[in-house]
Amino acid sequence: MAIKLGYSLAYWQSGLKEPFCWNPESVPHLLIAGITGGGKTVLAQYIMNQLLDSRAEIAICDFKAGGDWDGIVPDYAEYAECDRLLNAFYGSFIETIRQKRHEEKFLVFDEFCSFALSKDTKGFKELMSKISHVAFMGRSFGYHLAFISQQFNAKTLDTAIREQFGIKIYMGSSISTESAGMLFPNCEIDKSAKLPKYCGYISMPEKELDIMQIPFVEKPERLKSLLMEKGGQRFKENAGHG
Repeated sequence: MAIKLGYSLAYWQSGLKEPFCWNPESVPHLLIAGITGGGKTVLAQYIMNQLLDSRAEIAICDFKAGGDWDGIVPDYAEYAECDRLLNAFYGSFIETIRQKRHEEKFLVFDEFCSFALSKDTKGFKELMSKISHVAFMGRSFGYHLAFISQQFNAKTLDTAIREQFGIKIYMGSSISTESAGMLFPNCEIDKSAKLPKYCGYISMPEKELDIMQIPFVEKPERLKSLLMEKGGQRFKENAGHG
């Protein structure tokens, strides 16, 4: 499964579309960060639109409960319910390991860092233990993490875990020194540069750093409606096969 993330800005400006693609089989996990209004939710929904065309099972946690993700898949939770769905996803992961199976399951988590910061010390350690387990071993069993947040740092996602996310994206016209250092530690970024709208920085295993353009979505509510329609159809098909 190859999921288009966006296009090289340099090629885009010359009239060509050179896509950046995410292959979860080889790069199991994805981070999307960015400023409010920078395009990270549109990018995440663009990815979700493609995931819904696959046979993968999808769970969505939306800690901010902003209305971007409800009504798309049955395995959905927001705010206080995110713990329940995360634990169910992790429990499924443990059972898959025990039975030595291979699944294709994705956990999309919006505002993961806010969720992590809401934990006390004990709760944070337990959360990092679960996320670490999936991050390090998920590829072998088909479990994938796609985390979205305004900013990822050592207080919200341990460095060793963050390094397991092979694709890191920061959406927005500018990037802070802290975000650049956390997401792209070995890359030189001109932080005074202003990127065009719907652009961001991307690092991938085969490409250290580039600038990505995502498709312009004039009416995001239509994209959300499409996701709800696709998700509903998948649910009906699965119920019919059950």
